[in-house]
Amino acid sequence: MNIKLNAVLELARLYNYDSGHSHQVECLVGTLFMELESLHNLGREDRKLLEYASILHDIGYYVSAKGHHQHAMMMILQEPLPELTREEKTIIANLARYHRKSGPDAVKHTTFGILSDENKQRVMLLAPILRLADALDRSHQGLVQELFCDIREDAVTIYVGSEAELPVETAAVERKGDLFRQVYRRDVQLRVLRPRLPTARVEAEYAFEAAV
Repeated sequence: MNIKLNAVLELARLYNYDSGHSHQVECLVGTLFMELESLHNLGREDRKLLEYASILHDIGYYVSAKGHHQHAMMMILQEPLPELTREEKTIIANLARYHRKSGPDAVKHTTFGILSDENKQRVMLLAPILRLADALDRSHQGLVQELFCDIREDAVTIYVGSEAELPVETAAVERKGDLFRQVYRRDVQLRVLRPRLPTARVEAEYAFEAAV
């Protein structure tokens, strides 16, 4: 039994989270994390914190749609969550806060500024991945079925398999890829392959279902 995950899920349910969207984003961040491993060089525990943040990233809607990312951060910080260490909870709160709008700023944002240098770097590397995953389900319809990334020196192309054209998600990736471009020094683009990815790729480790 994963007591940390259970605690996160209990908190999400307390604030009536959108389970369909949140767990789609959870799956997407897990796959993106693995696909981009050569760029971030983070470990399994970092992936778990990113997945927990993806489950909680929109709970701020319980308070208000406006500024819901900031509400989510404060709600996470104010919960006891004894199953998580103080550092883990603060990292998750920061990731939820930075899933939209401005990026991390150690001077202007106290909750980011209090982190150790190591944890600041973890948030800097993880937040862009959460933004991209959220963008890939911008319509909240779970349209992305699988994905893989092509990493080049100057750009990362995210190939997704879907039955739909994904105009909303494409626009969202372009817009919410800002932090990825800043942190990873690469452009990011979305390419939709219909109705699904090539068979050989689907059967490989990049199959979206395999990352769930």
